Amino acid sequence: MLRFSARQQDGGRQASVANRVIVLTPTGGCIWMLWIRVFRRRCSGFTLLELMITLTVAAILTAIAVPSFRSFVLNVRRDSIVDSLVASLQYGRNQALNLDQNTSVCAGTTGTSCTGGLWASGWMVVTAPANASSVRLATHTLSATAPALRAVNGNIAFTFNGKGLVSNLSNPETMVVCDSRGASYARAVEINTAGYIQSSSQPGLAPDGTTPLTCP
Repeated sequence: MLRFSARQQDGGRQASVANRVIVLTPTGGCIWMLWIRVFRRRCSGFTLLELMITLTVAAILTAIAVPSFRSFVLNVRRDSIVDSLVASLQYGRNQALNLDQNTSVCAGTTGTSCTGGLWASGWMVVTAPANASSVRLATHTLSATAPALRAVNGNIAFTFNGKGLVSNLSNPETMVVCDSRGASYARAVEINTAGYIQSSSQPGLAPDGTTPLTCP
C-alpha cells in the first residue's frame, strides 16, 4: 500500500486537501481510495493582551492631550479678546485722525452715549461729529462665559480727538483680561494719553514686561 498527499495554495495559505491511498490487488491492479480532509485555515486577530496594551496606551495619550487642549482653548479665547480690543482702539484712533472729530471706544454694547457700560459685556466704537448725533461705528460683544475684561483705573471710555490724543485720560490705563487660571495667565492692553496702544507679550505681566498683573 502506497500513500501520498496533495496540497494546494489557497489565497496565500497552504491547506491540506486530501490523502490518497493506493491498494495493490493480487492481479496487479490497484484501487484508489481518497480520504478527504477538511481545510485547515489560520485565523488572525488581536489577543486579549494586545488589546489591553492598546487601550492602556490610548488612555495615557488621552490623559496627556486633554489638559494641553484645554489650555490651548483658554489661550485662544484670552488672546482673541486682547487682539480685538487693540484693533478697536486703533480703529477708533484712525477714525478720529481721518475725520478730524472725536471718536470713542466705550464700555458696553448699547446706545451711543458711552455712559454706564461694562467692559465685561463688550465695547463699541462711537464717533461724535460736530453739531450732530453720535454714530456707533462698531460693536464687539463678549459672552457671559468669556474671560473677564476690566479697566484697572476704572475708565469706561477712551476718547480720541482729531490729533489722535486721548483727551479724557490724565494717566495711562491698563485693560486686563483674566480667565479661570488667574493672574499668572492674564494679559493686558495699555493706552496712554498720547494714544499709544500696546499689549503684553508675556502672560502675567503688564506691557512693560516687569509689572505683575492682578485679577479679581
